[in-house]
Amino acid sequence: MRRRRLTASGGAVALVLALSLGVGFNVFCFAVLYTAIREDTALSENATQVLTGWGGGIIGVVGSYIGYRVGVAETQRDNEEEEEP
Repeated sequence: MRRRRLTASGGAVALVLALSLGVGFNVFCFAVLYTAIREDTALSENATQVLTGWGGGIIGVVGSYIGYRVGVAETQRDNEEEEEP
């Protein structure tokens, strides 16, 4: 089975897109919070759903990154064990 590797430019484009989406969504969520604080009212149901989605998304991104790093480390460990006589 042959694996394709990301080129440096492909990885850079993916990183830029991920960062810009993350920053944009964070700005949107902080605007929702700012509006709720400024108007001195409770968060609406829609705002609560947005913030819940934001928190879940952040947890998902962190979890997937940690899972990826653990998988890479495990694969490297398995490869090193196979190479030893």
